[in-house]
Amino acid sequence: MPGLTSSDVVKNHLFITTILLLLFALFPCGIRAQNVYGLEFAGKKIAQELRTSLNLFPDEPLTVKDDCDLSFDLSFAPGYDSYFGYIFRITNELGQNTDLIYSNQTQSINLVSGDEYTGILFKFPPSEVAGKWYHLQFSFNQATRITTLKINGQLAGSTTMPAPLGNQLRIFFGANHYKQCNTFDLPTMRLRDVQIAQSGKTQYHWPLRQHDGEQEFDLICHSKAVIEHPIWLAKAYSEWNTRQTITVNGNAGVTFDKENGILYITGSDSLYQFTCNGNKLSVVPLAQSRILPAGNVTEFDTKRHQLLNYFVDDQQVARYDNTQHTWSKPVEGNKVTGFWQHNHFYSPYDSSLYVFGGYGHYHYTAEVQKYSTADDQWKTVAAKGDKFAPRYMAALGATENGDSAYILGGHGSATGDQLLNPENFYDLLLFDVKNHTFKKIYALDKPDVPMAFGNTMVIDTKERAYYALSYANDRMESALQLIKGSLDKPEYEKLGNELPYQFYDIKSSAALYYYAKGQELIAVSLYNPENNVTTIKIHTILFPPALLMPDKGVGEKNYQYLLWGLVVLSSLLTGLLLRRKKREQTAPLITIYHLPEPPQKAPLFRVIELPAPVENKNASIYLFGHFTIIDKEGNDISKLFSPLVKELFLLIFLHSSFGRKGISSEKINEILWTGRSVKDAKNNRSVNMVKLKNILEKLGDYSLAKENGKWKLTFEEGVYVDIRHCHQLMEEHHIAQLVQVCGRGGLLMETDYSWLDKFKSDLSTELLNIFTRYLDEHAEQLHPEEIIQTCDTMLHFDSLCEEAVMYKCRALVAMHQHATARSLFRTFKNEYEQLYGEPFEKDYMAVMVND
Repeated sequence: MPGLTSSDVVKNHLFITTILLLLFALFPCGIRAQNVYGLEFAGKKIAQELRTSLNLFPDEPLTVKDDCDLSFDLSFAPGYDSYFGYIFRITNELGQNTDLIYSNQTQSINLVSGDEYTGILFKFPPSEVAGKWYHLQFSFNQATRITTLKINGQLAGSTTMPAPLGNQLRIFFGANHYKQCNTFDLPTMRLRDVQIAQSGKTQYHWPLRQHDGEQEFDLICHSKAVIEHPIWLAKAYSEWNTRQTITVNGNAGVTFDKENGILYITGSDSLYQFTCNGNKLSVVPLAQSRILPAGNVTEFDTKRHQLLNYFVDDQQVARYDNTQHTWSKPVEGNKVTGFWQHNHFYSPYDSSLYVFGGYGHYHYTAEVQKYSTADDQWKTVAAKGDKFAPRYMAALGATENGDSAYILGGHGSATGDQLLNPENFYDLLLFDVKNHTFKKIYALDKPDVPMAFGNTMVIDTKERAYYALSYANDRMESALQLIKGSLDKPEYEKLGNELPYQFYDIKSSAALYYYAKGQELIAVSLYNPENNVTTIKIHTILFPPALLMPDKGVGEKNYQYLLWGLVVLSSLLTGLLLRRKKREQTAPLITIYHLPEPPQKAPLFRVIELPAPVENKNASIYLFGHFTIIDKEGNDISKLFSPLVKELFLLIFLHSSFGRKGISSEKINEILWTGRSVKDAKNNRSVNMVKLKNILEKLGDYSLAKENGKWKLTFEEGVYVDIRHCHQLMEEHHIAQLVQVCGRGGLLMETDYSWLDKFKSDLSTELLNIFTRYLDEHAEQLHPEEIIQTCDTMLHFDSLCEEAVMYKCRALVAMHQHATARSLFRTFKNEYEQLYGEPFEKDYMAVMVND
């Protein structure tokens, strides 16, 4: 490099390396600092077959020869009454068990060997430990049988075990289904960083940092652990979970009892109660139906623990009688409110209900009204201080004791007249209950897209922050976006994923609540295009919510590898530059001869381009590779399928495909509800059929019905189904397109049911025969890249397919990738011998020769 000395090159290298190392140190901290990873176990209040299990050694047991340490981080999910159950179970080759069990009675964790308590008992009161992480380390000495427990590095107990731990161990956390050692009772717990060490050396480490999936590979040996019904914390902290979708008669109202975690939904004929713990929805019919006017609002009196329902225009407040299931006052149902989407809150500070602003009759209001629960009187508040402009569609959040409330943004105008310059507001105001004054804190910068807010927001005075739901109010197909903002500075950030939101002005609304005991935020949206019904959607996300991961496939370790790679690359380039400098100084002059280019020859293989994969913008069902369902709006709705609904769907759909005539109810019961009574199985089937139909409605035209006593599920052509497309291509011998369709992976990868094996086997055999025959007949005319793509597709269906390996090796050699070809064949030979117990009969050279 002209003008640079060797010293300059070295200095530049040190500068670049320093920058890269700083990035390495700082960049992942944004990920690590949130500390939101691990696996949550679904336990109590969940059906037994849906409870979470972690099997560390599903294939071969762990061999233990000497001392063994098992360590992990443990936490209890907050908000539950009972945590009884098995934290882990270790079973050995003799069928003996060693268990770690939580006892509600003693509020402690106990180590049990067989039928005996070992004496290791540690107090673990849920009120103190729920939501906090504790590091547990069990050390087992094989020779002396002495076992010790350390918690957060401190010795918590030591004992001599009545029975040996064993030499061939299976280790399960939570539920397990292994032989006669199965367990179903488990606490609703959280787990991360499971490690196993022998003789002081760590052998396995499963961090449990995933976002989704049912397998976890340890960082040291790449040993596979299997998880059933996982709840990944990285996902639960960064993505909303849809808990319920409810249709209610009348103009519904929503309020939240934050102490008990109960969301109340009031309808014209019923009261709905959604309990956050256990995802329980209960319905209480009213003793007498009533007509609810559009614009009525439901609030919760935290002092009397009573529901209030009011209509501002009449200044009427009705109270709910929990024993008689009646409301104290009727409300006239034919009026049109002048206070649409006003803000409101109940203040325990002075036992009053406060109402701010609203919209109606082409007019925005800045009126502040107060209803005193003590004397049942309404009055207008003459607020002082900074100006509160007429508005609606703002967010309000009150402090814990109700002495003040923050109001964020909204839509209105300075004069209140809808015709005179209506606009969105982005100011944050503080209302003082005692003095009835407004104080403007700041105004946010105007965003590129106009933004309004859900009616209620959450205030965190300790962190000096608010959490609110924002949405674009210039379109009907909008989305709710959770934001976290400062109470002191005009700044905010987006958290979590967006929630689809049907914005229809006064006919739609949203609210955000916080359940402290359960450490979760609850987002509620209401849509009421007509006065007769309201659709309510309930979503939750764990608190504090995290930034949405930009790419689920890229983790922290990938960034570390990238940065380390850049450091190494920088070093190599520096070395080459130094070598070049030296050669420039010492090498003799040489003459460069330009050889004439050889004449062009015809290519060895004819180039046949594979068609580009078609992006389906319609509703789509992908069964090749990972199970993926796209609705007619283009949204991935795969996560709406619970494990049971997913298996029910596949069971009916696959038995309706490939010329099959469906599946009987008896066969479904036998597979999904073995051992259940006919009545119980029928009830379970009916409930899950309803859930399945609700999901299928999002896809478009389908038919799920009984034909000749068998259930059959079919989709119209408007719904793309890859396996249906596959069979059409097989019949028409469109091999290039078939490669594209099957290139996503084998049939239902990472989905394992015993009944599914035959479907996978039959399809794999048929496809491999087609691809092999195609290569046998056309390989000499194909481009090497096309051969490799075809072979890679074949290997999805049989990783030890001899023909695929043979043709791929030959294609790699044709592309002068000799080392890659030899490596591929060597890997194939090793895996073949491991599986079949005998060496592969051909050597590399024999494979490379055409028969």
